[in-house]
Amino acid sequence: MGSVCATPPMAELPADVAKPVKELFDLMDADKDGMVVLPEAERFWASGKLGKFGKMSARAMFNEVDDDANKSISYTEWVNFWANVRESKEHQYTDEEIIEELNAMIKGEAWRDWDDGRSTSHAKEPGAGT
Repeated sequence: MGSVCATPPMAELPADVAKPVKELFDLMDADKDGMVVLPEAERFWASGKLGKFGKMSARAMFNEVDDDANKSISYTEWVNFWANVRESKEHQYTDEEIIEELNAMIKGEAWRDWDDGRSTSHAKEPGAGT
């Protein structure tokens, strides 16, 4: 019998953090289906100050946030990422720092590599060459 993958529960964020977290997700989720796929994220980042460098921010974000590597980010996955940033042992981010960065991204600034134990480096695709 195969194992069943359960969706992890959505973490809770303080209201002042949850607001820009939701706003940024909603800006990227162009078709409003509750999932952000890479082309949506690329369009969002490219439409801001980054222009053609927007693809780099979108890919960096996916490498860090797309925990199950299914090439889409659910709202639960998105919220859980931000909860992980808040609870990071590597760097004690304040809510104010997180909100400031979220607001900068909402305005079109680049994705940053959060020091949260995850990486924006490109993960190797399963089955890809050696």
